[in-house]
Amino acid sequence: MTTTPFVHTNTPVHSHFHFLLLTFLLSISSALAQSPADATLEKGRNAENMGLFDRAAAYYNQAIAEDPDNALPYIHLGMLQEKRMYYTDAINSFRQALQADADSPEAQEHLVFCYVENRDFDGSKSGHFSGEEALISMAERAIELNPKSPLAYCTIALIYNHQKHFTHALNWANKALELAPDLPRVHNTLGVIYFHRGNDSEALREFRKTLSLDADNVDAYFNLGYMYTEKNNFETAISYLKKGLQRDNKSIKLYYFLGIAYIQRGDDNKAIQCYETILGIDSLYTPAYNRLGYIYGKKGNYDEAVAYHQKAARINPSDAESFKCLGQVYTDKGDYVKALRNYQKAVAINDKDHETYCLIAHLYAKQGNSSRETASYKKAAKLGNKEAQAWMVSKGMAW
Repeated sequence: MTTTPFVHTNTPVHSHFHFLLLTFLLSISSALAQSPADATLEKGRNAENMGLFDRAAAYYNQAIAEDPDNALPYIHLGMLQEKRMYYTDAINSFRQALQADADSPEAQEHLVFCYVENRDFDGSKSGHFSGEEALISMAERAIELNPKSPLAYCTIALIYNHQKHFTHALNWANKALELAPDLPRVHNTLGVIYFHRGNDSEALREFRKTLSLDADNVDAYFNLGYMYTEKNNFETAISYLKKGLQRDNKSIKLYYFLGIAYIQRGDDNKAIQCYETILGIDSLYTPAYNRLGYIYGKKGNYDEAVAYHQKAARINPSDAESFKCLGQVYTDKGDYVKALRNYQKAVAINDKDHETYCLIAHLYAKQGNSSRETASYKKAAKLGNKEAQAWMVSKGMAW
């Protein structure tokens, strides 16, 4: 008797059993294949959606510790830092993401955007690159990774805007508009370019278009506040910034510039309230400490000014700005030894900041040290500082 008919095991009963077994094994395999950071990332996203930003950041950092070779936790942390205007920290996070995944379009486009938002167009703040063309190249790399990224196109537009190449800027912004005609960020970018080009009516149109697409858009309120502050129309500027704060009463960005508007209007006390409010939201926000230091230094309250700048330096000892501010206060106070010491700390952190070299030149001028004054101006001039270049020309010197 032949047994051939019974050799095969693909009867319906066996088939169903194998299907269940295979499904079970695949589910286990899928679970094992998941990054150990996935659950932690999900907690971070949930916390961020609820506005629990410190808790979200803690989860993202935990996910990084759990899976340091995974780009996603760095990207989520960077985007949270970008949202909170911690651009230097965000830049570091996106750079780490690119170390984990060099072809991440999200990391690349947000990295370049943060450089621009941090006004680090030439790498002088970060020391990560040299020259605006290098920054444009980074943005082009972002487009290469994601040709449909309006963020990268907007970033290139803002770089050209900074260079006052407004035709190029508008060309790139319009490319972003073709990709995303209803994206608020695109219209906001167009508004920025039109404002800097001197087309106030077009700028207002684009900022209002931004708000029509997103009534809670902090950037549009900020830019309207900035626009009217630059025009010395402080009341209108303050009105727009306050309208923005009605929609987001914890926006550090709006409070920060509202303080600037009050300073320029001559109302230092209200400016102080703005920066103290920021510190109530985020006690580690160093620009607020430095701005308070600036106000008290301007008033001649040098000890109080020094205390604020030192607080900022302790919180973030890798930020040159606090040491530069300390140098300015000590210069005004007449303590040139401490002023020079702090300027040198600032230069040690960032040797590409031409403004610091100019301040050092001013200090040496006060001391009557002409040779060191000249050397400092020469360094600033080489880095592109217009004041230093004019000074060198006035002395008949090259740099």
